[in-house]
Amino acid sequence: MAAAPLAADAGAAPAGPCGTAAAGSDALRALCDNPHTPGSLPNQLVDVGGTMFFQAEDLTDGGGKLWKSDGTADGTVLVKDFHGGTYSYISDMTSVGDTLFFTRYDYDQGKELWKSDGTEAGTVLVKDIVPGDAGSYPRGLIEVGGTLFFTASDENGWELWRSDGTEAGTVLVKDTRPGRFSSYPSLLTDVQGTLYYTAQDGVHGQELWTSDGTEAGTVLVKDILPGRHESYPYSLTDVQGTLYFTAADGVHGRDVWSSDGTDAGTILVKDLAGSARPGALTDVGGTLFFRATDATTGRELWTSDGTEAGTFMVKDICRGQDSSRPGWLTDVGGSLFFTARDGVHGEELWTSDGTKAGTVLVKDITPGRDGDRPHSLTAVGETLYFSADDGVHGKELWTSDGTKTGTVLVKNITPDRVRDGGPYNLIKVGGTLFFTDDNGRLGYEVWKSDGTRAGTTMVNDINKGGWFLVGYKTPNTRTGTMKISVDVDATGRVTVAPVGDSQFKTAAASSAVGEPVWVTLAPTRAGLRQLKQTGRLPVRARFTFTPCDAPDRSYAHRYVLRMR
Repeated sequence: MAAAPLAADAGAAPAGPCGTAAAGSDALRALCDNPHTPGSLPNQLVDVGGTMFFQAEDLTDGGGKLWKSDGTADGTVLVKDFHGGTYSYISDMTSVGDTLFFTRYDYDQGKELWKSDGTEAGTVLVKDIVPGDAGSYPRGLIEVGGTLFFTASDENGWELWRSDGTEAGTVLVKDTRPGRFSSYPSLLTDVQGTLYYTAQDGVHGQELWTSDGTEAGTVLVKDILPGRHESYPYSLTDVQGTLYFTAADGVHGRDVWSSDGTDAGTILVKDLAGSARPGALTDVGGTLFFRATDATTGRELWTSDGTEAGTFMVKDICRGQDSSRPGWLTDVGGSLFFTARDGVHGEELWTSDGTKAGTVLVKDITPGRDGDRPHSLTAVGETLYFSADDGVHGKELWTSDGTKTGTVLVKNITPDRVRDGGPYNLIKVGGTLFFTDDNGRLGYEVWKSDGTRAGTTMVNDINKGGWFLVGYKTPNTRTGTMKISVDVDATGRVTVAPVGDSQFKTAAASSAVGEPVWVTLAPTRAGLRQLKQTGRLPVRARFTFTPCDAPDRSYAHRYVLRMR
């Protein structure tokens, strides 16, 4: 292996080899007409007042960089680079009005609460809840009535906190389980301005709680499974101001419950009997849909209006005891879209209006019984977007208006290959769909779509490359030369040149798609004379990688050429 680098520096000039003297050859210029770059791997896309914030990596070292975008290349900018030479990572990005809240981890402060107004100066630590490197590890961030609620751990254990974005206004709401034990608040949910969540206070098990942000207003809603046993409320869902959830009261098994925030108003909706395991509770135009299992029909689509009589299976899609396994339940303009299998087709796109007759297959996108499951169903207005594989193009972006003819491939983003990846992180920002995708050349970057082929474009190629690693060396003691492998992350040119009075010839090699390249250190005439006289020639070599559209970077290494 090569020796450790002696120096590293990023060139100040964006010396692109395409169409410049740095190109060195017409062949490289041709490569740069269709370059490959590594991708910035955007994640945690979130809408903050109509601006999209996300985390991404560029060509500099490490991750942990906060970005924002207005959907244009010029408007896609770095907000703050937290790296500073240490590991850093952002998570739990959440919008409260026009402010972004998030948690950030680094070695010095641990994981703590931060906020951003979209400027570098306005991206700051809110409060170091646990001073030092331990961190309070905030999580479950959610806006409720203009206030941020979250859970964090300090000397009181894991408890409920709130913040108005100031250090003084970031406070413990209530030490629900006093002392060193934790109440473990979980599943924080906004129901039209009221916070619901689950917690345990040491007297009761994990049960349903509510909070108005004050200590006095943070109370147990109902002890569903009395005593220290736990009903484990789950799938907390707002349906027009009523909370629905699943729980097990020790008598009926796990079923669907509803609550208006009072003990008396927290009731079992219906005893579904057996191991129903209701889940994926979803509000669709004010009606609750969910999936559940019974012994006769398997796991199918159900609906409820909050009454026992109005809670029933919508349709036995996969007839008999086999299950259709409804997934990705999504409200699109008051209509339910979901994925299911009926035993004839594979996992495909379905829609339902809550009736048996109105629950139908939208389109058999991948014909046959082995259809590839559509995923990432996302509504933008009354249009559905999702990722699907039709068996021809690989996983690509699709759209649907609920009809067979209106369910179409938006764009074949990777036309030269069938792939297992596809669009991810679909999100509505304003009236535009944003997502992340890889077109086969530029890695995963942020894209946007208006539902048309022409209007589906990459927003910006954030990571244009620049990383490289000098690797294995293969000496030839007969000729006094040395071949060295260089791993690069993008299309570009690798040059190795002598530092100071080192006696070897400058060499270069081009990389088409970011694969390793080899360069050879060959002695000059003077160097060859020294090799023949002494058998060794110490040299210092500077390796420079110049991507097509990014600044060059260089590192220096020491070697010894030998001849026998």
